[in-house]
Amino acid sequence: MEEQRPELGRDLAHALRTGPFSAALHLAIEDRGVRLDEIQRQLSAAGIHLSLTTLSYWRRGRSRPERPESLKAVRLLEGILSLPEDSLIVQLGPRRPRGRWLTRPPGTIDVDRLFTDGVSVARAISGLDRWMYHELTRLSLHDLYTVGPDRAETALACRQVLRANVDRVARTVGLFASDDPAAITSINAIRNCRIGRTRHDTGAGLIAAEIVFDRMLSRGETVVIEYEYRSESRVPTENYYRAFTTPVNEYVLQVQFHHDSVPSRCHRFQRRALNAPDQGVWEAWIGSTHGAHLVASDVAPGIAGLKWEWE
Repeated sequence: MEEQRPELGRDLAHALRTGPFSAALHLAIEDRGVRLDEIQRQLSAAGIHLSLTTLSYWRRGRSRPERPESLKAVRLLEGILSLPEDSLIVQLGPRRPRGRWLTRPPGTIDVDRLFTDGVSVARAISGLDRWMYHELTRLSLHDLYTVGPDRAETALACRQVLRANVDRVARTVGLFASDDPAAITSINAIRNCRIGRTRHDTGAGLIAAEIVFDRMLSRGETVVIEYEYRSESRVPTENYYRAFTTPVNEYVLQVQFHHDSVPSRCHRFQRRALNAPDQGVWEAWIGSTHGAHLVASDVAPGIAGLKWEWE
């Protein structure tokens, strides 16, 4: 009779779907109640000899399995921790290049596929501090996009809840691309953070900025940050969307229209990439206070937003 595998806890099941590898491994060890020295002994019995330091580094995200013997160990870990076959190994993807500033694990989308053609977000970010996809998990993200009386965007207020997947995480990167390539855009910290270096893509309406937390995070710790972009755009806006390079647990978008500039209709939409076809399109009602919103859970990489039509 086949031995029944124990059920996965909710957090573990989510980590096995979205990664990163370090978070999935850590939660699997916690969920199964197995000590690292016990894991080491079982690996050794199967002919794979790893130090406790190596196992600890994998768990904390300070390194990851790459050598053939290490990948064999990951396969064994799936059995030792009673996990579904391939559930850990798929988190690793192809061997990562050495010396790159950006690491893109499986289940993510290249950031340049999510912004307007001709705008190189990757180039803008490369002028900032190292940005690693796997270091943080977005638990929640709330955007408030404001449209002024001339139908142009005026501001975007952002609130993010982030969890560190590795030790010593101190910052993230914020990106905003205006509908108006000539717009002057700025970013200001509101709560629990400060703004570090910023980069502008002149003529593209893009700003990239370091958002520095009010404290250094250890693995598993969370932070709630709030910041705001201000835009001096003169071009009427017809949509706002958020680009997701990695999965997000919850996304809330509110669009607030000026009472003198209310669209005739509004719809929510999603796309796998900027130039991909719309998916999940349905009407979003504009309320008596001239606002519309969407709420989405377990958002896949891609874009999600609202678009509207002016009379």
